[in-house]
Amino acid sequence: MKPSLIVKDLDKAFVGVHAVDHLSFQCQPGTVHVLQGENGAGKSTVLKMLSGMYQPDSGEIILNGTPVKFRHPSEARRKGIAMVYQEMSVLPELTVAQNIWLHEEHRVGKGWLLKEARMLEATQQLAQTYGIEVDPYMRTGDLAIAQQQMVEILKALAVDPEILILDEPTSALTVKEVEKLHNIVKTITAAGKTVLFISHRMEEVFEFGDYATILKDGKLVDTVDLKAVTEADIIRMMVGRELQDIFPAKLDKESDEALFRVEDLGDGKHFHNISFELRKGEILGIGALDGQGQTQMMRAIAGIQRHTTGRIQLNGEELHYQNCRKALKQGIGYVPEDRKIQGLCLGMSVRENLSMTSMFRDSRLGFIDRKKETKQANASVEQMNIRTPSLLQKVGNLSGGNQQKVAIGKVLNDLPKVILLNEPTRGIDVEAKQEIYRLIRRLASEGIAVLLYTSDMMETIGLSDRVITMYEGHITGELSSSELTEERIMFGAMGLGEQAGEGA
Repeated sequence: MKPSLIVKDLDKAFVGVHAVDHLSFQCQPGTVHVLQGENGAGKSTVLKMLSGMYQPDSGEIILNGTPVKFRHPSEARRKGIAMVYQEMSVLPELTVAQNIWLHEEHRVGKGWLLKEARMLEATQQLAQTYGIEVDPYMRTGDLAIAQQQMVEILKALAVDPEILILDEPTSALTVKEVEKLHNIVKTITAAGKTVLFISHRMEEVFEFGDYATILKDGKLVDTVDLKAVTEADIIRMMVGRELQDIFPAKLDKESDEALFRVEDLGDGKHFHNISFELRKGEILGIGALDGQGQTQMMRAIAGIQRHTTGRIQLNGEELHYQNCRKALKQGIGYVPEDRKIQGLCLGMSVRENLSMTSMFRDSRLGFIDRKKETKQANASVEQMNIRTPSLLQKVGNLSGGNQQKVAIGKVLNDLPKVILLNEPTRGIDVEAKQEIYRLIRRLASEGIAVLLYTSDMMETIGLSDRVITMYEGHITGELSSSELTEERIMFGAMGLGEQAGEGA
């Protein structure tokens, strides 16, 4: 069978980084081809060259037997290559229909005047074809992140691509929407089209993929048939060695010292009557499905949004603060789920991001002590194992895993007593996850109390000393380390906490 896509000796370098090093692989029509590797392995760079966002320094892209060169994503789209980027690009002020047909207006009307009715009709037809429920009239900025991601996917499908590129498409999706995406992918491949796919969730690699090309440091390791390999095989190729003891050892003995207390906390809308305590040096996990009020609760504790009832205590003293800066000053740090939008300033340097929360403490007479700032940033880079050419590198140019380390390191620089981690390993490769796991456990061993939410059930079980379960904004149960099983957590996460012990 003739390959639908051939990548031949493709090469791309940036300042200080050889992102893709003379890479070659090919894809067959009617298949899902996975690009797999650690953060910084070059996966996204390859996809951006295929979609026209980047131009290769050398090498060839051969599409259906014909060499092609793209100077802009619009040229790639006209040739039948559409990409859903990891960073969402929807325009929040436009409607769903306007976003989907942006720059593709000629497909739904002729001339300079847009045919709004035709655009809305085309959106409804497209959504119906792929089984996606969406209101074409809705302002996109009013949608949840998961719904915005589905709009991005519809936007790519609107050009009826021969090759659909999906870069971490499920990181913002709920379980139900991941199933819809899987059905879309099956529909596309059944029609003889090709899907290029990146995911850090290993189960999705095997669920979605037919073949995988593994990269390390921008170079080809191997291309494999996913039916002929295991997860352990893929991991060995990704990191160059086997990973042992994925999660670090837990506490030998639970502390009796209650460092942090939340009592009857609520906002009247997203979470209600929340009460729990955090002991010194422990990791308290939150077992919940997406959208059960856990993010709003953590944001309220961190001072980002208001709560209407309840109180928060640290070391027996009630805390009063109205914003996250004052919360951090009193010892509460928060690492948000979306590092790119909420956690980092992508256009600023590694040094500036790392020192952002501590700049007032490290300044004199209103001037930042650059020498002290640089010393502290160097210590954070070493402590967090942040891979960057220099402290002056823009954070936006780092891989996702290294960006996440900067987001955590930034909060740690203000020496919090309690740290709230919301999806700390989202979009991070296997080895980088292990580094974050070890860091979280080290923080706990140093006496910091950690409140953790992750949508990865194995992380919740593997990292937590205790778990509280949440459903529809209420705490439904508490599980000790010896009680942590997926079944017990799911009982609580689905509002069946009282039945968690039966048959578990």
